[in-house]
Amino acid sequence: MTPDEGLRPRVVLWSGAGMLVVCYALLRFVSSRGGNLPQNSWLTIAVIALVAMPILVLAWQIKSYVAGRTPEPPSPQVARGVLVAARASAVAGGVAFGWYAAQVLVRLPNADVASQREEMWLALVLAVVSVLLSVAGFVAQAWCRIPPEDDDEDRRSRGGAATA
Repeated sequence: MTPDEGLRPRVVLWSGAGMLVVCYALLRFVSSRGGNLPQNSWLTIAVIALVAMPILVLAWQIKSYVAGRTPEPPSPQVARGVLVAARASAVAGGVAFGWYAAQVLVRLPNADVASQREEMWLALVLAVVSVLLSVAGFVAQAWCRIPPEDDDEDRRSRGGAATA
């Protein structure tokens, strides 16, 4: 990660792939020993959405200011917090994808059993929602980007923000 480019997708991909491999191995070990696989909940979709939505809303406010549609600048602490949250949600989405994808792969051989098939489909849906969390993080990061030539003084001279 560099200050100019932000979080790169390959970091998220490698995080998700690493989690997938580790979790698959652990879940296969547990299931081969007769242990129970984790149970997921449909409520998790709402939780993931509740993580992504505020980040996107706050990032949109920053984007509006950078585009000159909002005259009042966000506080630097809020802007920095939104950027950190956006990057963290992108990585968390990749890691969560690895976790849920591992569950899908472990349950796949028993997909003919109704209970396993239901859990497999739920894990698959959660894996997709986790990817959407990563996408939301990258979108929010892009919205927080300030053009290199942009500066508050230039915006004030164009009439985009109130002078202090």
